[in-house]
Formats: sequence, structure tokens, C-alpha cells
Amino acid sequence: MLDFMYDLPNWMLFLVCVLLTGLLVVSAAASMWLLRLIWPNRHKTTMISTMLSGVLLPTGMVVAFVASDIWQHEAKGQTAVEQEAMAVGDILRIAQHLPTDLREQLTGLTDDYIREVVEVEWPLMAKGQASRQADDSLDALAYMAIQLEVLAEQAKSAPAILLRQSAKDLRHYTQQVDVARNHRLLVSHSRVAATKWTTVLVLLFVAACVICEIHLTQRRALVMALGLFTLGFGATMYLIASYERPFTGATIIEPTSMTLLLVRN
Repeated sequence: MLDFMYDLPNWMLFLVCVLLTGLLVVSAAASMWLLRLIWPNRHKTTMISTMLSGVLLPTGMVVAFVASDIWQHEAKGQTAVEQEAMAVGDILRIAQHLPTDLREQLTGLTDDYIREVVEVEWPLMAKGQASRQADDSLDALAYMAIQLEVLAEQAKSAPAILLRQSAKDLRHYTQQVDVARNHRLLVSHSRVAATKWTTVLVLLFVAACVICEIHLTQRRALVMALGLFTLGFGATMYLIASYERPFTGATIIEPTSMTLLLVRN
């Protein structure tokens, strides 16, 4: 679909989808009118109504498959965001059991990552990009796990056990954050393939052409059928477009969980 659509408010996005579907319907009606001029219906016969059912069945199936694919991506994005926030929260809990200087260092690094993700990377995902600084912050957390291991080797028995376990947990949760972030970025890059959109639009065009041919001599029925067709499938296109890019536009997945960690901390 058109990129400008995804930055519009929901009501404007709905209108755009209905208008685009309307343009498709008008083009189908114009095509059938032109076809009648070039190839007149001399026997005054019309298509049987079951022809429309045969066209709408594959159309509905394709639309359902596209919608299902989009909603699965949206669910994956939401899951990745929650898993990332949970792992970051676990890192903050590790910091509470460390000595003051190490606690402040680990908390500061974690805060830097959260701020970078919320303030910088989230807007970048709308453009299919990621933050280099967020990568550096994760590297810093992984490096601190190594520091804790070195300190554990130098400490006495009781502090050594605590530091060694903290280093192990920090490495584990940092890896979880990295995996969840990668999943989030993959979802932000996902788009409905042009071939799928093309197939949907072609099937809608064919269905509109069949409606025009069936109601060839019934102007009121033709206008009503095309109007309801436009509104119905326009609303369907709106529903698909709303969730096609879960980190873009009015239906964006917000970094609420990450922001709450920053506020709580």
C-alpha cells in the first residue's frame, strides 16, 4: 500500500482505504462500460448470479490469509516487546543485590539502554531502522558481566559466590534482551508482499466487474451493490492496513512496559 497512509489518524486511514477501493470499483465499471462499446451484448444475456459467489470465495480466502499473516506479525511484535521489558526488569533486579558502586554502574547502563530504545529506536523503527547506540548499550551490559566474573575471582568466598551468580544471570538476561530486541526489529521490518496486495486488488477488480455485468440493466441495484461493495471491502482494507506496520502510525505498539521500568527505577 501507499507509505503516506500509515502516518494518518485512524479515521483518515479509513477514508483513504474506502476511497481507494472506490477508485478500483469505478475503474472496473468504466472498463466494463468500455467493453460493452467495443463488444456489444447483442443477445441481451447476463451473467448468472452464482458467478459472483465463485469470484468472492477466493477473494475472501486471500484477504483472510493476508489478514491472518499481519495479525500474527503484530502479536509477535507485542510478545517481543513484553519479553524484552521482562528481561530488562530482571537485569534491574540483579543490580539491587550488588554493592553500591556496581549497582549504580549496572543501573546506569540499563537506564541508558531503556532511554535509547524508547526515545530513539522506537521512532526509527517506523522507517525500518535501528539504533546503533542500543547495540553499544547491550555490549556494555555484556562486558559488565565479564567484569563481575573478574571481581568474583578476586573476592573472598561469600562475595565471590554472589558476584559469580550475578555475572551468570546478567549474561543470561542480556542475551534474552538481545533476542527479544532482534525479534522486535524483524517485526518492524515486515511488510505485506507486493504480490499479495496485487492479488487482492485484482480479485476485487474482477468481483466489481462481475457485479457490473450482473446488474447491467438495473441501475439502482448496480449503484447499491457497488456502494456496499466499496464500503465493505474498504473497511477490510482499513483493518489490514491498520496492523500491517505495528510500529508505525496510530495503531503503533507503544513502549509502555519499558517506560514503566524507567519511571519505577
